[in-house]
Amino acid sequence: MKKTWFNYLLALALIGLLAACASPAAEAPASAADESAPETSSASAEDAEGESVADDDSAAMGSTASMDAVECAHDLTGEEIVMYQQAGREGPLASILGQGFALATEDVISYINDNGGVCGATMALDFCETNYNPEMEVTCYEGFRAADPKPVVLFTYGSGATIALKDRVVEDEIVNLAAGLNAEAFYNPADGYTFGSGPIYSDQFAGFIQFLSENWADIKPEGASDEIIVGVIGWASAYGGGATTPEAIAYAESLGVTVLPLEEQAISPDADVSGSVQTLALNGANVIYSQALSFGTAQVIGTVRALGLWDSVVVGTVNWGFNTDVLNILGDNIAIADGTYGMFPYAWWSDTDLEGVQIAMELFESAGHPESERATTYLTTVSAFLMMDHVMEATLNEYGPDGLTGANVKATMESMGTVTGAGVLRLDTADGSRATHSSQVRQWEWNGESMDYTVVQDFSDCQIRENKAKPEK
Repeated sequence: MKKTWFNYLLALALIGLLAACASPAAEAPASAADESAPETSSASAEDAEGESVADDDSAAMGSTASMDAVECAHDLTGEEIVMYQQAGREGPLASILGQGFALATEDVISYINDNGGVCGATMALDFCETNYNPEMEVTCYEGFRAADPKPVVLFTYGSGATIALKDRVVEDEIVNLAAGLNAEAFYNPADGYTFGSGPIYSDQFAGFIQFLSENWADIKPEGASDEIIVGVIGWASAYGGGATTPEAIAYAESLGVTVLPLEEQAISPDADVSGSVQTLALNGANVIYSQALSFGTAQVIGTVRALGLWDSVVVGTVNWGFNTDVLNILGDNIAIADGTYGMFPYAWWSDTDLEGVQIAMELFESAGHPESERATTYLTTVSAFLMMDHVMEATLNEYGPDGLTGANVKATMESMGTVTGAGVLRLDTADGSRATHSSQVRQWEWNGESMDYTVVQDFSDCQIRENKAKPEK
């Protein structure tokens, strides 16, 4: 039977790794655990990215997230408030969000309505399929904006949508809670309507560089020099180039870290990245960072293993590359991801002290969903809707039933300064900020039966200051 190059690489990797992968990894911690679309408008996908949190420490994350924080001053019983959501549940990148995305959306909306709705109003959903194609993202948006009343809040999940809609949502005054974390889309224009569910990609990359710089003596491969040389393999898209911005490169250089020229990766399940990995290795890379997701990050992991380089480099990735779907794609070969580092700006299922995790666990288990969907996406989707329910109720209290508009929702978020989703996600909205600037670094550790999301560095600032634009006075 014909095998794809990717499966061939994984098979090669496993030959020499079965013994190592079978041994238990370090004990998991007790508490806190997309994108695609080329810049052309072809019918390919463009990333699906989920929602996030971050705080200076995990305890602080839980302290600001009570769902009882808003007591409604108005009763909207009998009214309906529609939430708008566009993403790729079909097509080549459907696995990124997975079935859990739709399940979580349905579950959390039912939960909100069963617990009083939005100040009594019933929350409803209008979903549009985009396949992460930028043209389809715009088509979906144009259909939504024609609604009467027009949308107040929109959920999007790819950099293609974030970029294509950034000026449109300003003109239409619609808040876009975006999982495509492109820096330009968030801060140009300043004071825009696009808010991110995690740190922008250049901030994440800077955070990983900082982690390497501070911990190199302990984590560097055996025989590696004291000089950190990072090679980035990114999808051939706006997302793939999102980490290595001039600001991020300058930050790395300020720490004495060398970043090699970006190696582009085709957005295809059959892409061959062996040439890119070998080029980076020949140029001295002792760190390989994947700015891809889904099968893209799985290809990088499998190729580094297959080429026998795993013990010679540190492998890390962006939040979407550390998504659960990568492990699902690896399937029976999941153990070869053991040791991978990832930026992780959310809580994880093991953080059971957080209200958002408790709610997600209750919903997931009571519905009897398959364990394969107990993923990042389910948890963060639940949190994102809890977050916006909280924000809309606060907006209603401040501006009244006739004041539930995108402009007022934006103003409410800005006045809050910090917006949380029951402890799982966090948004920093003060002083012109449009996303959180803090993330954990986690590591996948194979325990012999499953993969642990081990915290190796708790929440810390990963912000490149130049990227935090402030609106003109």
